[in-house]
Amino acid sequence: MLVRDLFAKQIDRPINGVIKADQADSESVWQELDEYVVTKELDIHFRRFFGAYLDAIDNAGNPDVLGKVGVWISGFFGSGKSHFLKILSYLLENRAVTRGGETKRAIEFFDGKIPGRHARRRHQAPPSRATST
Repeated sequence: MLVRDLFAKQIDRPINGVIKADQADSESVWQELDEYVVTKELDIHFRRFFGAYLDAIDNAGNPDVLGKVGVWISGFFGSGKSHFLKILSYLLENRAVTRGGETKRAIEFFDGKIPGRHARRRHQAPPSRATST
């Protein structure tokens, strides 16, 4: 057995080492969503963000919630802040991406990456719900 046979993906494929906010072509987005690894720590951050996000949507008329629309992402250089934010934006939009005739929504890439169906069920609420008045 060869070492390359141990990997699920081809190890000699092109890999973009730098995440660019304006790189939004279907092939790049598909690869970013498909290969994004949700660690235990990222799982905590996703759940914390979406918990607060959905609470704000559910309590949109609450004066304690109005005007509080900010998220702070901190970490060391190269720790994945931009990558996390880009993936989060795809999930909020639930962006549809097509590659090779197959179309998937952003959330579908996360089936099996975030433990439990709770994550998918809670994340399926459309973001536009918060902006309708």
